[in-house]
Amino acid sequence: MSNSNSEGYSQCRLNQIKAYETKLNEYDKQFENLLNELSWDLENVKIQQQRVNALVNCPFNPAHKIPSKSFERHYRKCELKFHGIHNELGKRKQLPSSNFFYQNTSSVISLNKEIKGGSLSNNNVRSLTVDQRLQEYECEIEMSNQIREQLQQEKQDLYQNFDQVWEAVQKMKEMNQGQKSREELLAEQRDYKRRRKSYRAKNIKITQRTPTQIHKDLIEAYMEDFKLLTQFEMNKQDPKEATSPPNSSRYP
Repeated sequence: MSNSNSEGYSQCRLNQIKAYETKLNEYDKQFENLLNELSWDLENVKIQQQRVNALVNCPFNPAHKIPSKSFERHYRKCELKFHGIHNELGKRKQLPSSNFFYQNTSSVISLNKEIKGGSLSNNNVRSLTVDQRLQEYECEIEMSNQIREQLQQEKQDLYQNFDQVWEAVQKMKEMNQGQKSREELLAEQRDYKRRRKSYRAKNIKITQRTPTQIHKDLIEAYMEDFKLLTQFEMNKQDPKEATSPPNSSRYP
């Protein structure tokens, strides 16, 4: 009796194994047909699986899996969404860059990722200890001091004779403007005394000047100095072809 039961159990097991084998064969055929439709093979499937395993999980949304190359961009966008900032704000037109105002200045130090060795890109993911932050701060301060000293030395070498050049420009300015004679000064003083006090007080152009007018006069004076400086440099480089500087509209 026991032998018949064992034989029936083994036969049942064999039937189940055959059923599983037939199902696996059907699945294999379906999988091969799917690969043929997609023009893939098993090697392509393995490569895709490796790419999926190489994806990085988003710290704000575990359902997001991003390639390592585009992780920083996705991190910034997902962080804005996590803090309630909509995508409409991110679609606004970017303002023009202000790097032009910080070029060739010794007071501004630029730190790039190559100098930092890629640590800047990792700061938004990993947290640093107090000692590590202090070490990076000291490293950045030391590096910025070296760059600033180098730029200041270049500026000193470039403008070491600037005082002499400026004196020569001022002499050229005096020569072009000309000095007023004693008779002209007395005539201006006489005309000023002949005017009534009430007229002098009401003359806004003399007594009251707006900040815009003051800034305009300063800009015109600086521009005239720059023109004279350019003319002086041209005369110094090629004195034979030097020409007299153009007369300013303020001094006919």
